[in-house]
Amino acid sequence: MSLTPFEIRLELLKMAKDMLVDEYHSKKDTTSQDWQIKVENARHAGAQPPEHPQLPSYPSETDIIVKAQTLNGFVSNIPLDTAKKSKV
Repeated sequence: MSLTPFEIRLELLKMAKDMLVDEYHSKKDTTSQDWQIKVENARHAGAQPPEHPQLPSYPSETDIIVKAQTLNGFVSNIPLDTAKKSKV
C-alpha cells in the first residue's frame, strides 16, 4: 500500500516531532544531571551550590516544520543548497 502525499507529509511531521522531542529530553536530562553533580560537589566542598542552568526550549511548531522540510528534502533527494535558496 502506498501513501498519499498528504500521508507522507503527516508522517514526516510526526517523525520530525519525535526526533526533536527526543533531542529535547536528552539535552534536558544531561543539563539536569550535570547540575546535580555540581551541586553534590559543592555540598562536599562546603561551597554555595550553583544556580540551576536554563533548560533547553521545547520544540516549537516552526522547529518541527523546519525539521520535517529537511527530512522531506533528504527523502526527495533535494540538495541542501537548493532548499536554502528557495526559502530566500
